[in-house]
Amino acid sequence: MPVFQNTFRPGTSTSNGTIGFVATEMQELDANPLLSIPTEDIESVQVLKGAYETARYGSQAVNGVILITTRRGQLGKPRLTYAGYGGVQRTRYRYDLLDAREYAVLRNETAQRYGDPAPYSAADIAALGTGTDWQREVLRTAAVQEHHLGLAGGSSATRYYVATDYLSQQGVVLNSRLRRYATRAAVTQQLGQRLRLEASGSLAHLEQRLPNNGVTSATLLALPTTAPNMPTTSIFELNPARLAEGNYQTPTHRRLLAQLRAEYRLPIGFTLDVRAGLERNTLRSHSYQMAVSGIPAGENGNLAFTYRQLVLSSALRYAHSFGQLQQHVVAASVEAQRQDRLTTTEQQSYLPGTAPGVTLGGSSSSTEDQLNFYQLTTDYTFAGRYQVRGTLRRDASSSFVVQDRWQWLPGGQVIWHASQEKFLAGTGFHLKLWTGGGRTSARGLTGRNFTYQFIPINGTISQRITVLTPDHTTHLDAGLEAGLPNNRLTVTVEGYTRRTRHQGITPTNTTDLARLRNTGLELTVRSSWQAGRLQATSQLAAAFNRNRLETDASVFGYFFAYHRTYSGQPLSTFNGLRYLGPDATGQPAFQDGNGDGRGNFADQAPLGSGLPRQLLSLNQHFALGRFGVQLQADGMFGQQMLNTTLLSLDVPEGLYRNSSGRVRQRWTPTTPTAEVPAAGTYFQTLASTYTLQSGNHARLSAVTVSYKVWEKEARSASVWLGGHNLLVLTKYRGYDPNVSSAGADNQQAGLDAGAYPTARTLLLGLRATL
Repeated sequence: MPVFQNTFRPGTSTSNGTIGFVATEMQELDANPLLSIPTEDIESVQVLKGAYETARYGSQAVNGVILITTRRGQLGKPRLTYAGYGGVQRTRYRYDLLDAREYAVLRNETAQRYGDPAPYSAADIAALGTGTDWQREVLRTAAVQEHHLGLAGGSSATRYYVATDYLSQQGVVLNSRLRRYATRAAVTQQLGQRLRLEASGSLAHLEQRLPNNGVTSATLLALPTTAPNMPTTSIFELNPARLAEGNYQTPTHRRLLAQLRAEYRLPIGFTLDVRAGLERNTLRSHSYQMAVSGIPAGENGNLAFTYRQLVLSSALRYAHSFGQLQQHVVAASVEAQRQDRLTTTEQQSYLPGTAPGVTLGGSSSSTEDQLNFYQLTTDYTFAGRYQVRGTLRRDASSSFVVQDRWQWLPGGQVIWHASQEKFLAGTGFHLKLWTGGGRTSARGLTGRNFTYQFIPINGTISQRITVLTPDHTTHLDAGLEAGLPNNRLTVTVEGYTRRTRHQGITPTNTTDLARLRNTGLELTVRSSWQAGRLQATSQLAAAFNRNRLETDASVFGYFFAYHRTYSGQPLSTFNGLRYLGPDATGQPAFQDGNGDGRGNFADQAPLGSGLPRQLLSLNQHFALGRFGVQLQADGMFGQQMLNTTLLSLDVPEGLYRNSSGRVRQRWTPTTPTAEVPAAGTYFQTLASTYTLQSGNHARLSAVTVSYKVWEKEARSASVWLGGHNLLVLTKYRGYDPNVSSAGADNQQAGLDAGAYPTARTLLLGLRATL
């Protein structure tokens, strides 16, 4: 059943090319929806991204499908399970910033450059010391714990599963935290030989406290010469610790998931499958502000969002084998689904202490939409060797007008199970080859299937209109899987090409805006091996991708604050100036691209994409007696990153904000070859080779060492020690190179607004089954 397809947005609009970037953290107040499902309640997670697999899910699978199977009852006597852990989290990376003495020297150089008296004497500088380390004041070591208790069991007729979970996570930023309370129940009842009934439900309650999104940037920019206990007398002396404690929000999420299913086995291979699902998500939040400019501290706003989804699905399935040696295997299904969604929003803002009903402003809205589909699926296999699969969907979305509402989305796949051929049968070797194709669209992504079309006026991009985008995607792929006997080595290779037709639907017309071509290759190598008592499994995966925007319109492109993507370029292309270094006076110099003798805004050029071109992943498991070790490492390569906080920190302004350690290597009359401009220089281009960084990195994502303390039949107890985000090898100067402050927007990838630092986590846990 479809879930987690809604995102609450408090109403902050996205930016265009003439307005500064607005980070996703400021636009979306939602918690990660996967937090609604405790990890211990998940049986398996499967990612579907092939051409045929995604075509089966039609208008809701343009970005792939994640199938989450939750735990259900099991045959046998009741088993009580406990899984819990406790640990600490700490920011993995700290910015290199100037201390108080270094800032004072920079401030004096700036004053000297402009003929002003030096603000700090030699004695003042000597007395300053290192000053205030604002990262130490705002970032902290935080505790985290989770406890999960489950009960499962059942007979051949009735199986059940019930569980409850508690998670408490103190944030690494001052005054941030998260608590979750969750419960889940599932029951399966077999009535006779033909009818099976299933029911499941879960309720998750999340409480958060989120400091103002500007806290981390304020922490880095705050002057080290300001003491933590110094009263704020100027906006240039803002205390980040007080900002974190005084400006915050308290979002509370409550998500209910419920599903019912009845499966009735009819004669001669038919099965009737009827399902119903309910998702109800509520978000309520209050915002608070610190005292400022005569306005008292207190609550200054609230919001209430609700989302309700009702899903009804019915399917008639058929499966039968016939012929000599049952060599013909046929499966088919006819399915229909209706999905009704309702979203309501209410927002108010007011001054602290004002009377109820007296507001500065507010808004409310209610939106309903509906998604329907009808689908035919077939699957035929001959002699276990040759398999043909097909699907045909008819999807509709009420977000579009009647003439644009319905669409056909076909898909198909041919598979050759070569290991069943006579020349390989009995050898233990495995070989499978396949090719397939399918179509998906973005019509099902209600609330996200739009873009902005910018209107050039007098050489500038100053206006835009909202355009609905159904985004039809044609996906073709082919691959093979080959393996040695006993799974000692298995290699999977798959190549694909996707062409997305980017249409724009306005109230007046439908226009082909552009096409996006994606090509890629994915390689997976799996191995199971043994050395004495040591048993191990290894998996290495690599992915390579290239994408390119194609359009016949000379003026069309994707325009955002830091990105400009034109025809022939990859998505999320940064557009900016090429930095040449300081000139003879210490001022920044940029390459003259248009030959007019000046390096300025008119010389902007493509500087690389924020989307990675290569991905690597290594998973390793070792088992030796009672000990077990699991390791995961990942890498991303080929992308550029723009850290919006470093846009300010890397400039040796020397006035009312601190600078990064990079400005220590600034230009002076005695160091004319320095890379950084002179003190007192202020320049902040949208992007340039001075500010862009490589996002290449390799990460030790997770390591877990476990020891089985006790085991008797199905009962056991084990302890484990684990760590997450332990090590990152990179030259990137930011909290984390694998971050996207634009969320899932593939047109603005590679932006790091530094809203919340990535933490390194150490955990100690216990798992027991009784």
